Amino acid sequence: MNPKPVIGFIGLGRMGGPMVRNLLRAGHPVVGYDIDPQKMKDLTESGGIAASSPADVAARSLLSFSIVMNDDIFLDVALGPEGVLSGATPGHLYSDLSTVSPAASAKVAQAMEAAGVGYLRGKVAGSIALAESAKLTIFVSGMEAHAREAEPVLSLLGERVLNVGDGEMAHYLKLVHSAIVGVYAALIGEALAFGEKGGLDFDQMVDVLESGPLGSTQLSLKAPMLKERRFENPPSDINTAAKDLDLVLSAAKDCAVSMPLTSAVRQVMTQQQAAGAGRRDIWSILEAFEAMSAVEPAAKVKS
Repeated sequence: MNPKPVIGFIGLGRMGGPMVRNLLRAGHPVVGYDIDPQKMKDLTESGGIAASSPADVAARSLLSFSIVMNDDIFLDVALGPEGVLSGATPGHLYSDLSTVSPAASAKVAQAMEAAGVGYLRGKVAGSIALAESAKLTIFVSGMEAHAREAEPVLSLLGERVLNVGDGEMAHYLKLVHSAIVGVYAALIGEALAFGEKGGLDFDQMVDVLESGPLGSTQLSLKAPMLKERRFENPPSDINTAAKDLDLVLSAAKDCAVSMPLTSAVRQVMTQQQAAGAGRRDIWSILEAFEAMSAVEPAAKVKS
């Protein structure tokens, strides 16, 4: 008999899939659900147990997680007719890892509390590669008892698990992260386009930025992709980044915070989406600034 508890997991995509595999490698039985039949097949082939719905996931576990794309999916997964709440029994602990709005999370928290079901806000920072190697940074907020209960499992998914406070604090910290990711990519893209227009060698610019005092982990990660213009099939695309900035700006409006830089970057993302580039890597926003200044992309110059 496996002494480790069954873990429920809803959303088996680019981040959820690697997380589930790490739980399975650690010896936890995992019951999972995704609307994509191929992802369900991947789950069972990895040793997981297929559930028929989020409600079924909750009914077959005492601790469940979800990581989905947006508020609408999150609310359906948590509170829909076949959602977690309809399958969970009192004492169940549900933790959502998605990037969603604080308002949607508060609605779920209220419903879960009324039913005697625990709810922990859990957010992740890191790439698909970090998810695969279980080196994500994970931050949670909610009741201290819930954080303690989930921590042993979360520690199998990330190298740092941080409790950042009560209520929706984890959501706000995740949105801070999302704002910086979007604006930083745009800032680098705008600056590189300016340098190209001035006649600088693109690859040399990237090398100097990466190795100098303005370097960062993020730039080092993206430098090869920038040089090679590998913007297709990305781990995070413009559509996802734009959705995240919409969440940031909506939450900022609710608490009367002015974010002019983030607003401007969101408009540039809109331009790229209108041009059909929404599924390209977020760092392809560089191309928008090149187009604005009639800069011929470096890759075309070299060819």
